[in-house]
Amino acid sequence: MTMPPHDNTPAARRDGGPGGAGTGGAALAPAGPAPGRSPGARGARIPVPEEGPWRLEYPFRSRYLGIPGGLMHYVDEGSGPPVLLVHGNPTWSFMYREVIRAFRGSFRVLAPDHLGMGLSERTPDEGRRNLAARVSDLGSFLDGIGLEDPVRILAHDWGGPVALGWALRHPARVASVSLMNTGLRIPRGYRMPARLALFQRVPAIGALLARDLGLFARGLADAGTVRPLSARAREGLLAPYARREHRAAIAGFVRDIPWRPSHPSGRHLEETDALLETALAGKPVSLIWGLRDFVFTPLFLYDLKKRLPRARVLALPRSGHYLLEDEPGRIIRFLGRFWNALR
Repeated sequence: MTMPPHDNTPAARRDGGPGGAGTGGAALAPAGPAPGRSPGARGARIPVPEEGPWRLEYPFRSRYLGIPGGLMHYVDEGSGPPVLLVHGNPTWSFMYREVIRAFRGSFRVLAPDHLGMGLSERTPDEGRRNLAARVSDLGSFLDGIGLEDPVRILAHDWGGPVALGWALRHPARVASVSLMNTGLRIPRGYRMPARLALFQRVPAIGALLARDLGLFARGLADAGTVRPLSARAREGLLAPYARREHRAAIAGFVRDIPWRPSHPSGRHLEETDALLETALAGKPVSLIWGLRDFVFTPLFLYDLKKRLPRARVLALPRSGHYLLEDEPGRIIRFLGRFWNALR
């Protein structure tokens, strides 16, 4: 993939994307007109809904950066030490809306959407992107915005392997790591939930359910929390995935889970996992866990804590997989203490 950057000038990074520069203000900031076809991308951009009542929950200016593969949408709010929020599947930066609001007054908060996810570009290729490509995408994004200061990382779900895939190979650029309901390897004694196996074990069925019928995103919106989502939160989480052609990356992420050693992404995940303890030695680490997650069960938390014994832990017995929807206040208070201690 050799697509030239959409616009990597400093002015474009800070001021020139749709919606202009982030102000950190509380007023509603519309996304503005969607960007057109990206240079070098195969096929036209597939529009995604960028407005709706859910914008009241997500009042941030939308920015776009051209990276190899397409246009990446991101939020860039506030100033100060950088914080990087990396989402998983099938969420997007909307999931971090309370974190962005809480910390943009004292940090520069960056929340990108993976290509093919959220408000980022949809192209015909995104369903075939694998873990290594996602890690490369994140590196291209961080290089493209000119980030120089070490970053505080917060990652969730499949965003964990993506963020760690970059961070563990660039430890000098990392100030701290916080992980939420994620993992790099299958803990001893873990069994894949039947409802996830239905999507993952037979690719054709998984694609039908996740892409064609949209059941993966809707199913997690229903089962990912302990308390029911509000109507606006549910709408926001699902808004970018309204049509079949919006959901190819969701199916691709599911297909890319390396449950078997022979899986093509298995080697990359193993190489990342092998770096975990060495690369994070001396780094502040925290583990934030919804204990009622049926996917990343407490077994994943125990495995990470055993390997990272100095990590601080926030265990949330009343939270599920979408823990930021269940108990955002407790998580934000914990992160505030954790991040501010690094100053």
